[in-house]
Amino acid sequence: MAQENNELNPQIEELQKRVDEYLNNWKRERADFINYKKEESERFLSLVNFTKEKFVVNLLPVLDNLYLAQAHLKDNGLAQVIKQFEEFLKKEGIESIETEGKIFDVNFMEIVAEVESSKDSESIKSGFVAEQVQRGYMMGEKLLRSAKVKILK
Repeated sequence: MAQENNELNPQIEELQKRVDEYLNNWKRERADFINYKKEESERFLSLVNFTKEKFVVNLLPVLDNLYLAQAHLKDNGLAQVIKQFEEFLKKEGIESIETEGKIFDVNFMEIVAEVESSKDSESIKSGFVAEQVQRGYMMGEKLLRSAKVKILK
């Protein structure tokens, strides 16, 4: 009987090594699969955000034209349509960049002209935004479009 145990021990050890190897391989493959799923999820989210961004960027000129029409037409009823656009953008995480009366920021604004300060705006100094020509937009921390502004000389 003792001889039988001595013969079985090397076989048991060999089988235990194989079991450990298979278990470790399974654990590595499982971790790789979890990482793969996570990467695919991130890629999908990135694609969704890219598509949303592209859609909104293509939609912004329509909103710009509505703002222009509202500014040039009296009592045109566009306010409700513009409000719906703005609410849609806000719900999608897209915010307009506040510019008027702010100091020029090269990260979010583009200068289209420099203007002289008027007597009414003497409290506003050189380098500050005098007028917004076209709205800029952010999607979270990402700049979708720079605001076009006129600044004070």
